[in-house]
Amino acid sequence: MAKTFLGSAHEQVTSAYANAPSFQNMAAQMGITDFHQWASAKAIDLHSRAGEQLVELVQTKVKAEFGNEVFGMLDALSECMEKISKELKLKEAKFGLTMALPLVAMQHNTLKPPEHEGPLTDGALLDEAAYWVDFAQGAYGKEDIKGYDKASVNVAIGEKPGVEVRAANLQNAGVQMPGHFVAVDRRQKAVVLGIRGTTTLSDALTDAVGEATEVEKCSGLLAHKAMLASAKAVIEKTRPALEEALKETGFPLLITGHSLGAGTAILCTVLLSRVTPLSGSPKMRCFAYAPPPVVGPLSNSALRGLTIYSFINRADVVPRASLANVFHLGLECMAVDRLELYHHRFNLMRRDAAPENAEENKAKQSILDAVKECQDERARKHHESFPPLFVAGQVYWIEWQGQVGSVEDVNVDSSERRPRIHMAKAESFQSLLLRGGTNALKDHMCGRYKEGLEGYKVHLKAIGGCNCVIQ
Repeated sequence: MAKTFLGSAHEQVTSAYANAPSFQNMAAQMGITDFHQWASAKAIDLHSRAGEQLVELVQTKVKAEFGNEVFGMLDALSECMEKISKELKLKEAKFGLTMALPLVAMQHNTLKPPEHEGPLTDGALLDEAAYWVDFAQGAYGKEDIKGYDKASVNVAIGEKPGVEVRAANLQNAGVQMPGHFVAVDRRQKAVVLGIRGTTTLSDALTDAVGEATEVEKCSGLLAHKAMLASAKAVIEKTRPALEEALKETGFPLLITGHSLGAGTAILCTVLLSRVTPLSGSPKMRCFAYAPPPVVGPLSNSALRGLTIYSFINRADVVPRASLANVFHLGLECMAVDRLELYHHRFNLMRRDAAPENAEENKAKQSILDAVKECQDERARKHHESFPPLFVAGQVYWIEWQGQVGSVEDVNVDSSERRPRIHMAKAESFQSLLLRGGTNALKDHMCGRYKEGLEGYKVHLKAIGGCNCVIQ
């Protein structure tokens, strides 16, 4: 109903105007010089029946494209927007950010894939990444094993031979004190610190988008404030178990986590290397899966020499979620909100951004130009109130099926479902993109990371580990 009403409202009014000279005279007496503009404004009036139905239409389209959980994501982003609403001047918005999102997405879908530096060809590193992701998953425990955290972690890891869970605390989740465990893996000769992420994507986004603060004893290094506090709390809680296991075994330390757990794992690596080192200063590595941006600038000397491997799966939204990135997405939405699109605004949304005539094509181009201008401005200068944070370490981007950069999906059982892993630059993930459809949410799941890593192992084996990627 909304679709029919909104699609015809403007046409019906303007048609009646064109066929009624008396109506034209009355409009002239009322001082209406551009009747098309006036009709559009009335049709999109947010307090009108048309406006209410337009909102319903947008919600239906967003739900169909991104899935039910997207509304939790939008709620999380709305909370973040409250922190920066003055800078964005949200009170001046004519239609609201939600109405602009589908139009901003048109431009995002034209962007090139993340810049990369060639395929991952180190088979040993790939094997490790596929192995340690089980420990990142293990930090979530098993739903049906409650009250026995060590057993819960052990089962979630996969009951691997030679693994002993020494300590576990899964009762607390979230950015203040995430669940965590300490284990010894005698086969891989490593002491493992695993850190749990949040259990829902909306919570992950709320936690990921936070203020930056300076890291003590690391001059000029900024970190995600809440996750830095979380890392300090995890270290304080696990230090006795870590010290005991490291002294007993002489093994190096492996820190891992998924989502918010990955961000906390990265900051634990920084703190244990630069601020509050463990006895004997053991060798240390970090495998982070779906980490949010947590440190900056990347040129800071405190980050040099750290061994951190960060994996980002296709269109996963969390590694692109930071206060600075949300702010700049808001700027893009406000730029589109200010455009004089008239009825083309909801026509483009209704028709999936497929212009039907020259006027609509012109309107679409104005949207693309407005968003691009915001992106170009950001490239020239960062906003001083929202310093950028980045995913740390060597970044690897998992790409699926089709051309490099594709966010399209295929049937899970299809032989065409082929993951590829590329070495990428952290700077390429400095935008909260509205692309990938439901994949932007599904790609965040830890199981998707495992699937991508294992799938690429098969591919790398098939091509003999050569420095090439078969399309």
